[in-house]
Amino acid sequence: MPIAIAWSSPGLAKYRRSALGVLTSNLVLSIWSAEGKLQEESSWNRRLLINNALANYFAQVGTSQASHISSSTEEQMRLRTRIRAFAWAPALPSATNTMGTQTSYGRQYLVATNEDNQLLFLSVDSPTTTLGSIQNWNAAVLTHVAFEPEQESTFTDPLFFDGLMKQQRFISHVAWSPWVLRGDVYQSVVAYATNEEVRGRVVTCTDLNIELGSEVRYPGISLRYSGSLTWCPRLKDAGQAILALFTNSGLVYMTISVKDASIVDKAEHDLDGRWDQVSGIAWDCESHASPRLHFSSLLSTVQSPTAVVEESAGGLKAVKAPNWKEKIENSMVLFSVKNDLKGHSKTKVWGLTAAPLEDFIAACNSLHPSDSIEYGPPADRRGTVALSTLRHYSKIRESFPVRNTTAEGVLFTLKKLVENTVEDADQMPAFAEEAVDKLLLAYKPIELAEGDTLGSELDDLQELVRRFKTQALFNENTLRDRYSILVAHACNDTASNELARTLISYRLATVLQTLPPVLSQTTFSKEVLLHHRQLVALIDGLFSSGNMETETLNETGPEQSATRTGDDNFEVDLIPEHTVSSSKDQTISDNRSRLDEMVNVTDQCDFCSAPIPFTDLTTAHCTGGHEFPRCGISFIAIQAPGVTKYCGICSTPFLSEEFMRAQEIGEEVDAEPELTLARVLSQACDVCVFCGGKFVG
Repeated sequence: MPIAIAWSSPGLAKYRRSALGVLTSNLVLSIWSAEGKLQEESSWNRRLLINNALANYFAQVGTSQASHISSSTEEQMRLRTRIRAFAWAPALPSATNTMGTQTSYGRQYLVATNEDNQLLFLSVDSPTTTLGSIQNWNAAVLTHVAFEPEQESTFTDPLFFDGLMKQQRFISHVAWSPWVLRGDVYQSVVAYATNEEVRGRVVTCTDLNIELGSEVRYPGISLRYSGSLTWCPRLKDAGQAILALFTNSGLVYMTISVKDASIVDKAEHDLDGRWDQVSGIAWDCESHASPRLHFSSLLSTVQSPTAVVEESAGGLKAVKAPNWKEKIENSMVLFSVKNDLKGHSKTKVWGLTAAPLEDFIAACNSLHPSDSIEYGPPADRRGTVALSTLRHYSKIRESFPVRNTTAEGVLFTLKKLVENTVEDADQMPAFAEEAVDKLLLAYKPIELAEGDTLGSELDDLQELVRRFKTQALFNENTLRDRYSILVAHACNDTASNELARTLISYRLATVLQTLPPVLSQTTFSKEVLLHHRQLVALIDGLFSSGNMETETLNETGPEQSATRTGDDNFEVDLIPEHTVSSSKDQTISDNRSRLDEMVNVTDQCDFCSAPIPFTDLTTAHCTGGHEFPRCGISFIAIQAPGVTKYCGICSTPFLSEEFMRAQEIGEEVDAEPELTLARVLSQACDVCVFCGGKFVG
């Protein structure tokens, strides 16, 4: 049975999603992810067993290190490969993220504790994190450390029950703090609980390596029969982090210096005398100046007055009951009335979690009778996940906080704002414009650093992807168009997206042609480049000749503008400044010449071998009458089944990474070329270029 679950930071699973770590009651830690739609059970699979990585590691280093639990070599190996607790490392703040994607993705780290009082730090790699260089998931132990138990809890092979109960067998809880940049290295603190105290170590990340500092003890805090411990996701000033610990006696807040893991400040608060386990914890760092900690317990959440605390000058104080608690109380009353229990009902609260933007909170609970047997099989029992606001909708609408979130998370908030703040259809355009401006303010464009060009001397795939992504996807014009498309989906007004999608496609195709020519050596990469040239020629030919006495539709900068003619036709001057001809007539002539040349160079229909002229950005029609969708980034006609992935928001089709990779492998070679134009394009466009949605399928 699952006893603990936790998401990794984004980037590990397919389509740069998060992977799910699952610890089960047989002390096995496995990593799960979905291949297709997250809602479909069949798309989920177990990718990796961390226990196997531990077994491989200890098979190499041996069991020469002394154990305070068992003297048997075989038993020591068994204990050291059984996992009791784990925690993912937060994402390194080195990369710049813009709603759903980022310039680069750091390495994924994991800390696990075994049954021999050891901490093990691992790196986890997948086909996604290695950009396809490996085909299987892999975990490797980077380092491990054992802590020295107190003398009174050291019983090697105890003979009596009293010794067995006092024996320090394993670390029961572990948590990893956010990172702090110090010079050119990143530092954080890993806190872990023994039987009678909590300890911490500074973790330093340098050049994809992990180094551990000296152990620091936090005495007088027992978590053996309680829990849990959690770090606030927002750091204090001067590189200090807040650690919340739920002990047998109450809640303890400790301010920890990330520099040396020492205690800077400490505060305590009682838990209303509750004895049951704390079942859910969620931080709210956005609503107030001081972060608020929401928590639930399995059985006494409704009866206990305290559910939220915050830090003040006088220590910790409880605040008024939150919306999620009131919803649980109301559902319990309705359950009692529905089943004629006359008030004899109870609720079990199984967990809490905050939304990525920390504007909503989800609470999971189940309802039960309190003075009678609960009839019916367990399969008939149901749990409820209730969503509640953490702030008033007017406050949510004021700004979008900067978070490492996804377009799906922002879309959820946008839809809720439309439902609760827009009273009639006449207000929708103003809301859409306001939302786009605020998204652009929160998730800003990323400027290319000086010297970050796509020159021919670049031979590093990750660096090429970073520069291409920054130039093609993170510029202000493209982000504004992408946000307008996302907001249009929230407002159910997707009819206005055609111009924005065209502009995004054009900019992508223009930047792609500046990639080094050496990347276009394979047949498939040449085909991709040709389609992008055809797209540019098509748009230039359609939009460069027309009535110029028009009304400006979308001012997108000095080098890019779009205008509307009298009959809803668009004219666009999208050529970057450095390529604009001094003669407008010459530019139009060149565009028409390229358009004529483009019509003669076509795809071929797989069904009837008829040519497929490039006359549309989204649909391909062969001259024999067959119709195919076009890939959203390569613009190649998708003519085969099973080679497509889709945007989870706007449903735009794209050729899958596996298909594009297979096309790069020619008959005369056995492996995929290391650097190709198609591969750079595929890796850079790791979310939908039109709305930022994650891929499915």
